[in-house]
Amino acid sequence: MPDHDPTDVWRRPERSTVGPKPEHSRNGIATAAVSIADEEGLTAVSIRRVAAGIGAGAASLYRYVKSHDELVELMMDTVAGEYRLTGNSGHARGQLLDLAHQGRDIMHRHPWLAPLLLTRPSMGPNSLRYLEAAVSALATVDLPGPAKLQTVAMMSALTSAFVQNELASGPGRVSTAAGRVLYLAEALNTGDYPHLAEAMTERVKPGHPDEQFAAVLSNYLVGAGIPA
Repeated sequence: MPDHDPTDVWRRPERSTVGPKPEHSRNGIATAAVSIADEEGLTAVSIRRVAAGIGAGAASLYRYVKSHDELVELMMDTVAGEYRLTGNSGHARGQLLDLAHQGRDIMHRHPWLAPLLLTRPSMGPNSLRYLEAAVSALATVDLPGPAKLQTVAMMSALTSAFVQNELASGPGRVSTAAGRVLYLAEALNTGDYPHLAEAMTERVKPGHPDEQFAAVLSNYLVGAGIPA
């Protein structure tokens, strides 16, 4: 039997035409779930926990979502609504960089989001509006449709990976980072990795994370042939 597809939630009307009038909404349910995840992590989110948060019974919540995966789908689409989509104006690279910077900010506000975007992008209305805006930024770029979609997907993946690295290096992780640096220095000093050692000794001086992020995304978009 195939696994349940969480995007099925978008194929169903939010309010059934039969039975009692719904007392809650997808937006309210998703907002409560996002609040829990922001404070305690995604593992703290469950149908029962969210139901308690909105004053409902766990069984009644299944009238709105059929599974935990559907709940996560709603959560991802809810935070995708935080993008400020201002329409197609300016150069393609600038528009994409603006979306990437917004995406990084959103992932920092919701630390549980970044890993999910690498494995299960949402297909809800807010998520599709973001994708439409990103692809429309490439309207004048001479690339086939699949290549445009790949460019946007790679931009999202790079942003997600960058944020995950930032979060992993945050408060409480300093000792781990220091240990990794020490191990790497010892490994490079063995002479077994000459090309890696040369590349790292020629590295540019690290800047502010904002500057690093802008450089990473700009370099990718230049390499992908996206004009400034």
